[in-house]
Amino acid sequence: MRIRKAVTAAGIAVAPIGLLVATAGTAAAQTPTLPAVTGVITGLHTFTMNPADTVVIGELLRPETPFYGGDVPVTGISTVRGVTTVTTGSTFLPLNRANEVTTFKVILPLP
Repeated sequence: MRIRKAVTAAGIAVAPIGLLVATAGTAAAQTPTLPAVTGVITGLHTFTMNPADTVVIGELLRPETPFYGGDVPVTGISTVRGVTTVTTGSTFLPLNRANEVTTFKVILPLP
C-alpha cells in the first residue's frame, strides 16, 4: 500500500512538468522559424530547401517573386540523403522560377 501511494505521489509531482513541456512544444510550433527561407522550386507543390533553414508543418510561406501574391501552407517535410523537400498545399508555386533559388517569406499568423 505504501509503495502504491509513493508511486501515485511521484506521478502527481511529475505530471505538471510534462504539461509544461507539452505546452512549450505547442507554442514553439506556432512561432515562425525564420523570417525567410530559401530553396529551389522543383514542382507545383514542392521545393528543396537550403539545409541551414527550417520550417514547420502549418507555416505559411510566400515566394518572393514578381507578380506572385499567394501564400502556401507547409503540408509536409521530408529529408532523403541530406536533401530536404518541402511540400506545400492549395496554391501552386510559381513555375516560372523552377530550378532557380527562390526566397520564401514566412508569413506571421494573425494575433
